[in-house]
Amino acid sequence: MTAARLLVVSPPCYQPINRAVYRELASVHGVAVHIAVPKRLFVGGVWRETPVVADTGYTLSSHEVLGTHGRLQTMRGLAAVAQSWHPTHVLIDSDPASLMVLNAARACPGAEVWALTAENLPANYLSEFGAGLAALNPLRAAAPLLKIGLRMLVHRRVQRVFTLSNDGSRVMSGLGFAGRVSKIPLGFDPALFRIQDESNIAATRAKLGLNAPTIAYFGRLTPEKGMHFLLEALAALKDLSWQLLLDRFSDYPSAYAETVRTSIAALGLEDRVVYFNAGHEQMPDFMNAADLVVLPSISTPRWKEQYGRVLPEAMACGKQVIGSNSGTIPELVSDQGILVPEADAKALCGAIRTLLVRADFRSGRDRISAYAHANLSIRSQAAIWAGLLR
Repeated sequence: MTAARLLVVSPPCYQPINRAVYRELASVHGVAVHIAVPKRLFVGGVWRETPVVADTGYTLSSHEVLGTHGRLQTMRGLAAVAQSWHPTHVLIDSDPASLMVLNAARACPGAEVWALTAENLPANYLSEFGAGLAALNPLRAAAPLLKIGLRMLVHRRVQRVFTLSNDGSRVMSGLGFAGRVSKIPLGFDPALFRIQDESNIAATRAKLGLNAPTIAYFGRLTPEKGMHFLLEALAALKDLSWQLLLDRFSDYPSAYAETVRTSIAALGLEDRVVYFNAGHEQMPDFMNAADLVVLPSISTPRWKEQYGRVLPEAMACGKQVIGSNSGTIPELVSDQGILVPEADAKALCGAIRTLLVRADFRSGRDRISAYAHANLSIRSQAAIWAGLLR
């Protein structure tokens, strides 16, 4: 039997922290792994250079990425990598209906092709086409036609699709991949996301000036993440002592981020907010410094929460979490946190008030952390892949 050799084609792996699962796959499960990453990637409206770090456990090559649209990006030089590295499997970190998947499949003849997707909404091509026409937006109207064409081109080339949710698995099965779908967690690195020593937590809180029960929001600042509902809920909790820990997201400016800052001032919450800036590798310090982490995502006709990885990361740090019932959040939180109806500021306010009044934020933290580490880390993700590769 030929030993598995996995070629990973991954735009998200331009960030070194996203490569941890492949290090786990190589070092713990003995799988030969090569990762093809972009030399730079268009993120947040700008091109961002891939950081240079010392990589261990796998080999790595960097490539020019053509295009800025997720479905239309391709990566140069994959055929040369395949010819020299001889992969038995190629995993593309992209929805099957993308040029990246088609490009990689063509570059790796003979290899089993896998695709990883966050898609979790059923396809409604006619509605999407009509919405594009109604908006007088030719590109939006053409999007469903593009997806149909790409799905037809890649359908027989993709042997397995990995999804992040039950909804995603149902969607992919309905698109013709039934029997070829596997659900996986988008794992966190357990070496980073864990309960820290009390001295470390106290030092971070002192550095930030946190001296009250701390509610934290770590998600992206976009409307669908529901930050405006969290602010509305907090405005009704001024009678209690608390602080809000919030990432400035200076590297990803947006109109919504400015709206959030304006709302904080309008609601009289400025003296309650503590801002910070951090890369993903520093997030465990800030998560440990918080008492309660909230993700109030809301669904739209074109999106619902695809994963919400800040919740598993916070749970791994032993934190109490509150999430809305949008998309994948209930699957992640399970019975280890509190779920509230999405877009319901009153319910969110009630849940936060209950925890603030109880003031016992350490209750169950070892249990919560153990659950996250057992089910939602890169160890679980790598074990699923290793089993299939064997």
